[in-house]
Formats: sequence, structure tokens, C-alpha cells
Amino acid sequence: MIDVTGWRVVGRGDERICYQHPDDPARCVKLSRREKAKQTRRELRYFRLLRRRGVPFTLIPAFFGVVKGEGVIGLEQQLVLDDQGALPPNVSEYLATPLTPQQASRFWAGLGALKAYLLAYSVVPCDLVMSNLLVIERPDATTVMLIDGLGASEFIPLPDYVAFLGRRKIRRKWAKFMAKTVRPRFAQTQAQPADQA
Repeated sequence: MIDVTGWRVVGRGDERICYQHPDDPARCVKLSRREKAKQTRRELRYFRLLRRRGVPFTLIPAFFGVVKGEGVIGLEQQLVLDDQGALPPNVSEYLATPLTPQQASRFWAGLGALKAYLLAYSVVPCDLVMSNLLVIERPDATTVMLIDGLGASEFIPLPDYVAFLGRRKIRRKWAKFMAKTVRPRFAQTQAQPADQA
């Protein structure tokens, strides 16, 4: 059983609420009401699969297990924080501030590293949106982590189990995400050189 009364809310979506764990601030608990827990059940199944496959939790949050309470179900995960222990911005928030050329270059490198990770381990995103990606700036590099929306959403989720299908889905979703979301947002919010303005 779990009682989240007084726990700090660090995120909220359509289906669930994400709380910072009071006993370990580097962990969070994502809880859904049992009658509205489709995404949570899918992610629980998928994180268990990734753990069995030995996928390193480097660019997605580490998974610690299932959490149950009266009328709720959820998962306990790593709470992604920056090096100062603060919640990092998501991609939308990050691109809302002007970036230096070095920041922009490191941001694109971080996105490239995330795509390479997803393909290398066939980690399938179902909901690739800017709010599900956090940007962590460090002195030597920028890391982009996918924190939510994992696992194929099909009734029979073959991309989760067949690497070829998983990678094909990743490439398709990534191309759409970049073309329709990230590149237009970057062009809209970042200062362009005079010859490109």
C-alpha cells in the first residue's frame, strides 16, 4: 500500500501523476487510478521486458518496480535531475530560451545520441513529444533523455519484441517528430544568422 499524501508532485499527465519519493529524492512514483491505467500497465510490461533484455537505463529512467495502493497502480523510477539536483527543462522549455551556438550544437548532438541509443537497443517510444524529453546541460555535453511514453501502443505490440520492426517504428516516429516538432520549434525560437533570417 502507498500513501502519497504530502508527496511533492513533479509531473502530471492525462492519466497519471508523478510524485517525488520523499525517502529518496532521486526516485519518483508515477501513479494511475486502476480504472484508467492503460499507459501505466503498458509501461510496466515494457520496462520489465527491457530489464530482461539487459538494456542499460542510460537515456531512459531506471525502473525499480511496480507500486500499488488502494485504487491506484504505478511504477517507481529514477527521477531525472540535473547535476544540481533540480528538474531539467523539457525540449519545449529548453528551446524557449535563446541558445548560444555551442549550446545548440550540443543539443543536436544530445538528440543524435538519444536516437542512436533507441535504435541500438530497440527501445520503442509510443509518444515522442517534446514534453517527454528532458535536456540536461553539463560542462562538456548535453544529454537528452526520454522519460515517458515508452512501449508500442499496438494491441499486439510486435515492435517491442521484434527488433527489426522496433527499429523501423523508431525511425518513422523520430523522422516525424523532428520534421513536425523540433526543427520548426528550433527555427521559430532561436536567433538565425542574418543571411538565414
